[in-house]
Amino acid sequence: MIRSSKTWQAVAFTAVAGLALTACGTTDTDGGGGDAGGEDCNFKIGAMGALSGANASIVIPSVDGAELAIKQWDNDECEVTLERFDTEGDPAKATPVATQIAGDDTFIGVLGGAFSGETRATKTIYQDGGVPMISQSATATDLTQEDPVEVFHRLVPYDDYQGAAIAKYLTDEVGASKVFVVDNSEAYGEPLADRVEETLGDAMVQRDKTQVGQTDFAPTISKMESAEPDAIFYGGYIAEAAPLLKQIRDAGIKAPFVGGDGLYGADFGNAVGDAGEGAVVMCPCAPIEEDSTFAADFEEEFGNAPGAYAAEGYDAMTVFLKGLEDGARTREDMLAFVNDYTGEGLSKEIAFDDAGDVPAENVSYWAYKNEGGTLTPEVEVKPEG
Repeated sequence: MIRSSKTWQAVAFTAVAGLALTACGTTDTDGGGGDAGGEDCNFKIGAMGALSGANASIVIPSVDGAELAIKQWDNDECEVTLERFDTEGDPAKATPVATQIAGDDTFIGVLGGAFSGETRATKTIYQDGGVPMISQSATATDLTQEDPVEVFHRLVPYDDYQGAAIAKYLTDEVGASKVFVVDNSEAYGEPLADRVEETLGDAMVQRDKTQVGQTDFAPTISKMESAEPDAIFYGGYIAEAAPLLKQIRDAGIKAPFVGGDGLYGADFGNAVGDAGEGAVVMCPCAPIEEDSTFAADFEEEFGNAPGAYAAEGYDAMTVFLKGLEDGARTREDMLAFVNDYTGEGLSKEIAFDDAGDVPAENVSYWAYKNEGGTLTPEVEVKPEG
C-alpha cells in the first residue's frame, strides 16, 4: 500500500553519463513548512551522519552517491546543493543539526539519518519542521513500526527482516546450531540481535551485551570460551567489532563471525586485520557490478569504488531531484511527492508504504565475506515470512 491513493509513474533512471530529466517548472504555492525560494528553484539537501571516525566508511559512500546524483542531473532551472553535517552518528550531536536544518527554509529535504540512534533522536524535529527525510541506511524496526512520523522514509528494510535473514544464513549456510549472540546495547545493535535471537530459537547458545566505546571484551570472551559456540553473531558497528573480533581470535576461538550491516564499510577489512579473514557481514544491499556505469562514474568522481549504500544515497537524492523536476517548491509539496513516489532505482524498485518503508519484496539481502581485506559478495539470503 502506497502512502496515499495518488501514484507517480516516475520515469526509470539509470546512471548513464547523466540523468535524462526535463527542466523544472515553477509553481507558486503556499504550502506548510515554509516557501524555500518561491518561484526560484534554489535549494539545499542536508546530509546527516558519521562523516568522521571509525564508522565513517559506512556513511561517506552514500553521501558521495547523493553528490553524484546532483552532478549528473541535467537541469538548467534548478540549483541544488548538498550540505554535509558530521554527527559522528551520535544522537546528541545530531539533534542541533536537525534543529538547524529544520529552521532554515532553504533546506527542502534531508538525506538520513544514516544511523538509527541519530534518526530516532531527530525525526520529531524534522516532523515539526515538515522536512522530508529519506534514509539510506537506518534500519531499526521501531523507526517506522512503533513510532512513525510522516516525514520519515527509508530505502532499506527494517531489522525484523534483516535479523531473520541473518539467522537463516547462520543456520542454513554456516550450519550453526550453537550461536553466541552479542550486541552493543545501542539503538541499532540491540534490537537487531533480539530479532536474530528470536529467529534462531534453540540454535542460540548464549547472549551477551557490550557497550559503545568498549575496547576490552575479556568478560564476553570468557563466556564464549565456556559456551564453545559454532558461530558468533555481533550486532553493532565497526568501532567495537574490530577489537572484539581480534580478541576472539587471540583467545583461540575459531567459530565463524557474522555481523549485521553496521559493519558494512570499506574500513572493515583494515580495522579487523588478519583476525577478520573470512568474517561475514550481512547487508540489505545488492552488490554493485564492477563494470556498471554507476561504478565507473563513481570511481571517476571520487577516486574509489562505490562502497556502503552508495546506490541508496544516489537513489534518495534522485527522488528529491525528481520532486523538484515535478514542480515541488515547498517542503509540503516535496513531502507529498516523496510519499507518493514510485520508480526504478539503482538499488531497487522504490515505493514507500504508509509507514515510509520500501516493500519487503523489493529488498535483497546479501552475505559479504571478508577476503584479503575486501568484502566480497558470497550469497543472497531470503528470509522466510
